[in-house]
Amino acid sequence: MAAPHPTYPNPTIIQVTCEIAFTPQTEDRLSAGSLYPIFASEFPEISPIGMGTLQFILGPQPFAPEPAVQPQNATAFRFSTSSGLRFVQVSKAGFVYQTNEPYTGWANFSATLLELWEKSSAAIRPGPVVKVGLRYVNRIPKSDVHPSAGDWLRVTSDVPEAILTSKEHFLGRIESSPAPAHLRLVTVLNAMPTPDCPAGAVVFDIDRVSTEQFETSTAAISEKLDILHEDVWNAFNSAATDLLKTYLSGKSQ
Repeated sequence: MAAPHPTYPNPTIIQVTCEIAFTPQTEDRLSAGSLYPIFASEFPEISPIGMGTLQFILGPQPFAPEPAVQPQNATAFRFSTSSGLRFVQVSKAGFVYQTNEPYTGWANFSATLLELWEKSSAAIRPGPVVKVGLRYVNRIPKSDVHPSAGDWLRVTSDVPEAILTSKEHFLGRIESSPAPAHLRLVTVLNAMPTPDCPAGAVVFDIDRVSTEQFETSTAAISEKLDILHEDVWNAFNSAATDLLKTYLSGKSQ
């Protein structure tokens, strides 16, 4: 277990997503009636959906649930909070938990995630896990004094110098395999000004995926997620400049 990392009072994380894919154990049709009682108290909004419609929002707007119209070929069900800022999505072959709420640290996020996973797995009885993914999207507000990506991020193996020295538009994506059956996907892009980021922002998106297969258990998933989170943290921390760490700490720049 890695040493705990700091939980900053002014995080730039706007979205965290975990995906767990597994081998289906049964041919039974997924039932909203059996799932809704499990999640209704915390996630009262239900949206039956087709596969491949998971939506990621990089801007400040929260996730907006799809209209709750029952399609005949629904293959997954998404349960959202009333605000739409968090949801859990369950299918016969996958589990997704996503939050756009203010980030309060890995310990809190992972505890909630594993609790929801256990509730889901009790209903869907998953087979062996074939994929675990953990994605963090950071939105770093620029300022008139510090308008460059290079003010906030430094060159690393995932962040090329050309991005940081760009004067206006920039978009870069590095895909690498830090270990067999593992992927690290790092995207850095320029976000246009919004009311809460009048000078624009630097989006720093770190996505870690393992496709190692293992027998399903909460302990095994927790161990795998800790490995992925440690790599996400290292990718972020190694790229963060002193200015960004000052901002994260809530101190004046």
